[in-house]
Amino acid sequence: MAKKETEKEKQFFDLGKEWEVKNVRKLDFGTFFTLQMPGLALYNLRVVPAGKKYDAFIGMPEDKGKDGDYYKRFALYLDEEDTQAVIEAVEDALTESKRK
Repeated sequence: MAKKETEKEKQFFDLGKEWEVKNVRKLDFGTFFTLQMPGLALYNLRVVPAGKKYDAFIGMPEDKGKDGDYYKRFALYLDEEDTQAVIEAVEDALTESKRK
């Protein structure tokens, strides 16, 4: 099936092997964490749990604009496999912190 000219093909970031989940904290309004890679730290990412119409995903931090709408600070597009790996690492970190 041909794509519309206005549709851009989404490019995914290759997470690679050298990444780590840090500073995981579960709050009433979400589970937040830092994704650390060599030379890069992405703060305040959030795991959004699966809903009826969507799978769990990683939400980016947002700021409220003067118009009252929310705007993402940045976008990170991970493929399904990398997204699952990060979400599992966040869940593992939560489980580990409960054991302590």
